Amino acid sequence: MADGSASGMPPETPGGPGPGLKLTVHDGVQLLDNQRGIHPRLSVPESLQDLIFPPGETETVLYAILDAGKIENLQNMLEDAVIPHRCLFKGDAEEEYGDVAPWLVVLSEVDTLTRMLFTHLEDEDTPWNIARLEPGILFRASPDFDAVWRHWRRFYRMKYETGKTYYFRFWEPAPMAAYLGHIKDDMARVAHWFCREGARINRMFLLENRPTQWRLTEIEAEPENYTRPRSQDGKPFLLTSGEVGAIARARLERDMEEVARRIEKTFGEHLDEDRPDDLVYRRVRGLFDRMMPAGIKQLDHLYLLACWEVFYGPGFEQKDPEDQLRQICLSKAREARKVEALRDRMNVIPPTVLAADEHMHGAGT
Repeated sequence: MADGSASGMPPETPGGPGPGLKLTVHDGVQLLDNQRGIHPRLSVPESLQDLIFPPGETETVLYAILDAGKIENLQNMLEDAVIPHRCLFKGDAEEEYGDVAPWLVVLSEVDTLTRMLFTHLEDEDTPWNIARLEPGILFRASPDFDAVWRHWRRFYRMKYETGKTYYFRFWEPAPMAAYLGHIKDDMARVAHWFCREGARINRMFLLENRPTQWRLTEIEAEPENYTRPRSQDGKPFLLTSGEVGAIARARLERDMEEVARRIEKTFGEHLDEDRPDDLVYRRVRGLFDRMMPAGIKQLDHLYLLACWEVFYGPGFEQKDPEDQLRQICLSKAREARKVEALRDRMNVIPPTVLAADEHMHGAGT
C-alpha cells in the first residue's frame, strides 16, 4: 500500500500530522474475496488487521455508520445478528425514513457484517456484495454507545453560514475524507467532530471504491488533547463556504467516477481491449468540465453525453459539419430542451462522421 494524502487535500508532507488530524491514504488496498476453502475466514484483509483491530486495544471499540439505503434489509440483518445498533434518526423521521437512514452499529472481528464490509466480489451484483457501494464509514471510539449516538446525531442536519440548512451525508467516505482534509489543521473544528461529551473518536477509516483501485483513508485523532472552547457550547456549528466547497468537489469527483464505471460496465465489451485503464474516466471528466458550465448538470443527461464522448472521441460536439451541436451547447435553452436538441441532432449525423477522427476506441485522450 502506498501512503499519501487525502484526495484533493494534500498536506505539505504526505501523511504528515497537522495540529489536529493526521490523514494517511492507503492506495491499492486488496479486499477479501469469497475465501473458498479458507477456515477460519478473515473478517478484514491481513494488511489491515492491526489497523482496524489493534492488538491489545481495550479502551475503544469499532463502530460503523451505515446507509440503510445502500444495504438491503439492513435493519433486519442487524436484529438477526444481535448487533448493537440504532438509527441516527428518531421519532417520526425514523418511522418514515429508517429504511434509507444512517445507522450506528458496533462491529467485532467475528461479525459477518464486518467481513461483508471488507469483501469485494468482482462483477457480482448481489445484495450481500456491499463494499462496492461504499455503504458507510468506520471508526474506533469510546465504548459509551449512547454518547456516540448523541454525538453523531448533531451532524446530519447542519447550518450553512448563510443560515440555510445543509444536509451533510458524512457517512459517505469520499465527501467525509475531503471535509476532514479541509479542517484537519483547525483544532476547534476537529474537537467538535472528534471530542464531544462522552464520545471520543481516535481513528476513522474511509474505504473508497475508486475507478482502478480501492483506497482507505485513515484519520488519526488525539481527542485527549482537544478542548472545545466553552464559549461555543450550545451555539450552532456553521459550515463555511470552503467546507461546503470541499464536500461538493468530492461528490462531483465521485459522480464522474460513477458515470465512468457505469459506461465501462454497460459498454466495456465494445471498447478497445488495449485502451488505458483510465481512458473512459478521462473522457468523462473532460465532458463534465465542458458541459456543466454550459448548464447541463443532471447526472442522467451527463451520462448520455459522456457515452457519446467515449465512443466518438473528445469534443464530440465540435465534429458536427454544420456546427449545430456546439451552438446547442452554447444556447440559453433549458437543460432538458438542450439535451433533447442534442439527441435529435446526433440522430441525424452519420456515426462515421462523428467517429472520423476516432480510429479506435482506445485512441486519444
